[in-house]
Amino acid sequence: MILGVNTLEHELIWLWLTSKFHGSNAKIAALVEFFGGIEEIYASKRFYNIGLSNKEKDLLLDKDLSPAEKICEELSRIGGKILAIDNENYPKILKQSHNPPLVLYLKGKVPDLDDVLTLGVVGTRRPSKYGSFVTKRMCQSLARQGVVTISGMAKGIDAVGAWATVEEGGIAVGVIASGIDIAYPQENAELYQAVAEKGCILTEFPPGTPPKGINFPIRNRIIAGLSRGVLVTDAPAKSGALITAKLAMEEGRDVFAIPRNITDIKYSGTNILIQQGAKLVMHPNDILSEYPYAKRIEPTEKIERKEQPEAQNAPGEKTAPRKKKEKADVNSLLEKLNESEKQIAGLLIKKDMQIDEISREISVPVGTLNTRLIMLEMKGVVIKLPGSMYRLKTDQEEG
Repeated sequence: MILGVNTLEHELIWLWLTSKFHGSNAKIAALVEFFGGIEEIYASKRFYNIGLSNKEKDLLLDKDLSPAEKICEELSRIGGKILAIDNENYPKILKQSHNPPLVLYLKGKVPDLDDVLTLGVVGTRRPSKYGSFVTKRMCQSLARQGVVTISGMAKGIDAVGAWATVEEGGIAVGVIASGIDIAYPQENAELYQAVAEKGCILTEFPPGTPPKGINFPIRNRIIAGLSRGVLVTDAPAKSGALITAKLAMEEGRDVFAIPRNITDIKYSGTNILIQQGAKLVMHPNDILSEYPYAKRIEPTEKIERKEQPEAQNAPGEKTAPRKKKEKADVNSLLEKLNESEKQIAGLLIKKDMQIDEISREISVPVGTLNTRLIMLEMKGVVIKLPGSMYRLKTDQEEG
């Protein structure tokens, strides 16, 4: 930065420069290297012999900063900020990725993402009940253990993971494909606000930019760049989630996948990822064990949603009214379960038990047991209590 140029002027010049070369980060980087800085580019009146077209030279000779000033005024109005790549608060993990955005627009406060465990959470916009349920459970547990989740704020798995994080008092980062002033989809407006309060919303698109289809794959590289690992759930064979996973692999990031039934063609993308080397995940510890030295951010107070959706329903699926579970004979309950589930239910008939205690009693690893308990929860047989304690459902508890 040239001596005497203040922070606001520096930001204005960044906005001026990036507006001249939309998406051409490599060309801007070459100009910065040639001139020594963005102020020097702005001050220059000669752009010969540096590989620019006449049109590009004319753009750089136009020194009008008023469009950039309007962007700053709009950001100030909505509580947004600018974060340029040469700002000390710009995440190093993103700066070191391939083709990082030169300017980010943000709402909220960028947490320290360089020393902590950041996990991208991606998947289909139309998840199964199973996918929503497992993603929520995973992200709740990870948030309690200080993991920062990164998502694209789309409906479906993205939203499930982000909500699970902030509801537990954890930090979520939303990377959107529109201007910072546009909450898309509109149904996620409450989530948008919650994430901005707990973490931040990021985008490289200026205010007023609509969520065009072409913006989403561009956005996905930022999710991959901010994440040490990416968790994929319910991904179709052709999906944005797989694009993000591919970008993560190219960045040398870890990819984790929650497996699906091999006959479930709709969400076969996650199993394809496992075939290609992604780590199969059955328990949060399958992720945490890969990062034993990563710092964790202590969760703060939880956020309660104004409108709670019906539990783990996929978009478009109807939900029956809740009603009390009818009192059932224990033997008829056990008849509906397989042998491994009967073992667990048989123990819980006697008393509430922690997962470690159940594991010791039936000699089953905690990771395997966690998957079985999830299935029993989905079947309405057990409920999870605080402290990893489990209880057999009774007629006094809602189904």
